[in-house]
Amino acid sequence: MKILNDIGHKIKCIRKENNLNQVQFAKSIGISQGNLSEIELGNSNPSAETLISIRTQYNVNLNWLLTGVAAEDGTTYEDEFEKRLIEVFRNLDDYDKNEIIEFIQLKMNLRSK
Repeated sequence: MKILNDIGHKIKCIRKENNLNQVQFAKSIGISQGNLSEIELGNSNPSAETLISIRTQYNVNLNWLLTGVAAEDGTTYEDEFEKRLIEVFRNLDDYDKNEIIEFIQLKMNLRSK
């Protein structure tokens, strides 16, 4: 339930940052106060509609809300290596991208032997 607790805690923080009580915040995102209470306590998952409503009403980065990581381009990376690889890879032309993919596949095949 760690992920649920984290999301619930973040939603509670968003609510408190906006100086709203549960009734006010729940109404603004289209759910009941009881539902919000269960989400904040980590007993319930927010629906996709609720997450989108929070995103829209309070300009919250959904990657941050769901994973705790917010990249400027909205992308979530496993670690710094993956981030660097993706950034460099995006700047290559298609020929070079295919060459890199073939190299990685070759490297993986050699490791599995």
